Amino acid sequence: MMMESYVCSEVRKPAHVEGILHLATRQHLEKVAEFLAGFSEAAYGVKVEPSSQISAAESAIETGNLYLWLIDGHPVSMANIAHRSPRHARINAVYTPSAFRKKGYATAVVAELCSILISEGLNPMLYADLKNPDANKVYQNIGFVKSGQVADIKFK
Repeated sequence: MMMESYVCSEVRKPAHVEGILHLATRQHLEKVAEFLAGFSEAAYGVKVEPSSQISAAESAIETGNLYLWLIDGHPVSMANIAHRSPRHARINAVYTPSAFRKKGYATAVVAELCSILISEGLNPMLYADLKNPDANKVYQNIGFVKSGQVADIKFK
């Protein structure tokens, strides 16, 4: 998979997106597992059952770096701060189920994470599949700038 790497030094938050950012907790375990299964299919074309993602969901929640965008208390999108280094922090697992897409939720959750990271003195970065123009557009609208293409190669 060919990906674009992006860095964001200045955040442009979307206007008028309903909802709030919320740190994922154990009460969200089943929904996070459902989102991880959806992400697997959307990003990699690998269909998995949400029940197979419970362990991964537990681990992600326990890190304290998985965030959800909530509407009336219900998760509609997620994003994760995967890694922090002395200068950068990588965002991944950005996912919105198809029923909630095109409403700005992924834009909002990623923009809020960028604001958190910049307030910590870190430069947010992420990778986006070049075959996913919607994701690339979202990230550029937030303020991410291209920093080079990379290849994600999987060996079997």
